[in-house]
Amino acid sequence: MRTTLFSHLSKGFGVTLSLLSVTALPAAAQEKDNAAVRYELEAAGMISTGKTLPFWMRTNQYGEVPLESGIVSFRGQLRKDYEKRDGKKNRFSYGYGLRGVANVGRTNELLLPEIYGKIRFGAFELYGGRRRETMGLADSTLSSGSYIWSGNALPVPKIQISIPYYTPILKSGLIAVKGNFAHGWFGNDIHTKNYWLHQKSLYVRLGKPEWHFKMHAGMNHQAQWGGKPAEPYVSKHTGQLITKYATNMSAFLNTVFGIPVPPDEDPDRFGEGSLTEGGNRLGNHLGTVDVALEYDSPKANILLYRQSIYEDGSLYYLSNIKDGLNGISITRKGASQGILKLVVEYLYTMHQGGDQGSGYTIPELRGRDNYFYNTIYKDGWTYKRQTLGTPFIMPLEGITGMEPNISDTNRSPNRIVNNRVKALMVAMQSRAGIFDLTTRLSFSENLGAYVVRFPASRRQTSIQQTVSFPIRSLVLQTGLFYDQGELLEKNLGLSLAVKKVF
Repeated sequence: MRTTLFSHLSKGFGVTLSLLSVTALPAAAQEKDNAAVRYELEAAGMISTGKTLPFWMRTNQYGEVPLESGIVSFRGQLRKDYEKRDGKKNRFSYGYGLRGVANVGRTNELLLPEIYGKIRFGAFELYGGRRRETMGLADSTLSSGSYIWSGNALPVPKIQISIPYYTPILKSGLIAVKGNFAHGWFGNDIHTKNYWLHQKSLYVRLGKPEWHFKMHAGMNHQAQWGGKPAEPYVSKHTGQLITKYATNMSAFLNTVFGIPVPPDEDPDRFGEGSLTEGGNRLGNHLGTVDVALEYDSPKANILLYRQSIYEDGSLYYLSNIKDGLNGISITRKGASQGILKLVVEYLYTMHQGGDQGSGYTIPELRGRDNYFYNTIYKDGWTYKRQTLGTPFIMPLEGITGMEPNISDTNRSPNRIVNNRVKALMVAMQSRAGIFDLTTRLSFSENLGAYVVRFPASRRQTSIQQTVSFPIRSLVLQTGLFYDQGELLEKNLGLSLAVKKVF
């Protein structure tokens, strides 16, 4: 549970109101820059019958919604986007964003999910700060979450250079590319201090813009590296005291290119931290290899996609090829009523290369990938106690309906204890009159992890139904959420929000 600052506030169904103000730029500055600045203010209340909020109420919200129930949230946002390009005009532009969130109730906190500045020149963008984003070939609005970078956690602050949108490299437009290269800061967590993020991606689209069918393919590479352990420890491999991890330029290049460290490598090359990594790569490396087929017509857009998982080389040998995220997104173009978009996804992470680790078998049969967990960076693929990737892979804190069998020494809230999952999700956006509806249903089976096995498969059903509609200059949204199963506590949640856009 996060720190409670106001003990007098009621719990459970308690609701308290306050104000969140956001400083706006002067109107004169808006006119001078000749670009629109958008402002939003929102207030929301979230309650449930359980001690925690239901799964789909708190999932993929960029860390803005806490785990505990009985919350009133106040949000303010301002954003300046780029000027529209007109041929060779306006090739240079800039923008910025600021979003603040105040949660009051059983959890009390002030958050800045977005605070960034960005510059565009032609097809390239440079930005620094925190910005809400996802990564991978998947639906951008209704997905259960891209496997590796889903929007489930508070954004990691980083500096990034990118080609954010597909840009043709041939005059005909037959081949287009996009990608990024970034350095980020994880900061301090439970087990590791002052460690960093390395991130890059490259995606290619094959097909001219006017073609109905297009192919997409690419991959992303994520790595946690640098920093130091929160408490120095003695390496089991070398018997030497480890007080920091490798952070020099050689270590950075090793991380960028994913080069293994030879078992007999001179520790002076990378520094003290490499003493625990002989035979491995420095840091925690993971990502996905993605492919997609798109059909685009005047009436509909259909996207079929697949994200395959890699962490320790199993994908190279195809030993974990069963695992991955599969999806189809169908969007009706120009539709104003009825079903507007339908997304169906199936996530499978049960296999992980098998039950034998690389130390027990030949490399081609290596297994026990233990997705999102790392023995050096024990906080795993999490940030601020929430999973960075698919929310179906959960840390200990997120499992609210059972007690996994874990020793007291490993009972960290960040400890990834459920990464062997198969889940089906169906989501839909629709409109009836003035009412916009979002419907989501998910069904999952959960086995824990190879090293933290559940006694039996835990089934879980989670449901979301939200409705939003305008009232004069405001937008009201109400939502009903339900959890039923053996992994999360049985729970019925209700949300109510009002938003004003300027």
